[in-house]
Amino acid sequence: MYTPDQFLHKRPSGTKAELNAFVKTTLKDFFDIYPLDDSLEYLWRMIQQSFYTKSRRILPNAERANLIAYYEYLHTLILAANIVNDELKKPT
Repeated sequence: MYTPDQFLHKRPSGTKAELNAFVKTTLKDFFDIYPLDDSLEYLWRMIQQSFYTKSRRILPNAERANLIAYYEYLHTLILAANIVNDELKKPT
């Protein structure tokens, strides 16, 4: 398992062909493990947990607004990635 710094700052590198292979493999693996509906459900659970903590600490409005914006962008990104993944499944 990666430490947070190793995970957050790890970026793919290589030739264009290697990067394309990385994208295809990553999308295929992701949607094989987390189909679109599951992805959106897990994303919702993550955001929900950030608002309803056991400590009952309520997040400041700015933090909540930032998390909601992040959720919206990530949600759209997952939808777009799923479209690309669907195209990759089509026979060439």
